[in-house]
Amino acid sequence: MIEKNIIILDDHPIFLEGLKRLINNEPEFIVSDCCKNSRELFFSLSLAPANIALIDCSLPKGELNLKSLVEQLSFHYPNMNIVTMGDCHQQQQISTMLKPQIKSYFCKSLSPENWITGLRHISCHHCKSGQMILDDNVDVEILSMQRLSAKEKVVIEYLHAGLTVSQTALRLSRSVKTISSQKRAAMRKLGLNRDSEIFRLNMNKL
Repeated sequence: MIEKNIIILDDHPIFLEGLKRLINNEPEFIVSDCCKNSRELFFSLSLAPANIALIDCSLPKGELNLKSLVEQLSFHYPNMNIVTMGDCHQQQQISTMLKPQIKSYFCKSLSPENWITGLRHISCHHCKSGQMILDDNVDVEILSMQRLSAKEKVVIEYLHAGLTVSQTALRLSRSVKTISSQKRAAMRKLGLNRDSEIFRLNMNKL
């Protein structure tokens, strides 16, 4: 397995350390460097280019604005995927306006599982054609790493409608064990961690 190098620009030490540990726990990723400002970022990239750059939208005072920073990164490192990170709707809107240079926006309050799911999605070649927004609202089109099977989709549709696993098993003439297994598989593919997240799915994108 070839590791994907990730470089991070963020001046919040606690968040930075936590994110670094989270990413380095995954065998397919490695954090090549953590930078506190754009000067450190460009110096590090000149030594070792990265596959993904995670950029905090809240840049320190005296820094380049986000638009200028993204333009310079896109010019010098056109093959690097730029992902912005933030914690408010305004930062998400700014990131959206800067596509296609910015490939994705991640909300900082994402669960650890969804951070990794999002990074895996960015690593796929098919992410390069557009931008995805990854926030606290589950979006099947974003989080789906694999397509659901027809049976898994039906199970999720019944659960989304409010039926229990037992009721779904009865409706589909299958065992509770089978429905539970298909439910777990579908939730894994969709990046869901809790049953309650099923009700937030956009079924039109399933």
